[in-house]
Amino acid sequence: MSTVHRDRTLALLDFSHGLTLGLLKDVPADKMTHQPSSTDNHFVWTFGHLASTYSWLKSLVDGQMHPLPDSYNGLFGMGSKPTPDAKAYPSFAEVKKHSDEAYAALVEAVKKQNDVELLKPTVADSHGFASDRLDAVAKGAWHEGWHAGQLANVRKALGIKNLMG
Repeated sequence: MSTVHRDRTLALLDFSHGLTLGLLKDVPADKMTHQPSSTDNHFVWTFGHLASTYSWLKSLVDGQMHPLPDSYNGLFGMGSKPTPDAKAYPSFAEVKKHSDEAYAALVEAVKKQNDVELLKPTVADSHGFASDRLDAVAKGAWHEGWHAGQLANVRKALGIKNLMG
């Protein structure tokens, strides 16, 4: 069975994810909850939000959410709002660990399916987000890129050099 579409979509997801990880370079540990304005998403919230998103996307692909701490949905899920108060969150190291694990679980779930399987409807309800499993992964890449752009703006506000020129 073909995996051409799967592999190309995973490469796009990996590209977006790599950009997000690259944005961590040179960010001081004490600036992980920095918000240039109250509406900006900071690093801790973004990585927690991505962990929650990876877990949900995995459920669209294979029907199983990747387990995260109970507090993550309230702190980082849909409709949550970031706060600059670092004490409101687990440590960045913990959040990043859960994000890394949820990302790996999503990728592994996708790799277990071929193009025919990934073009089937999502296993869990996508609430109109995705037309099929492969579309969920592609839109996951778009979602990550969206948040990477927000983090690039936080870096800019902190006076940290842009990664891309």
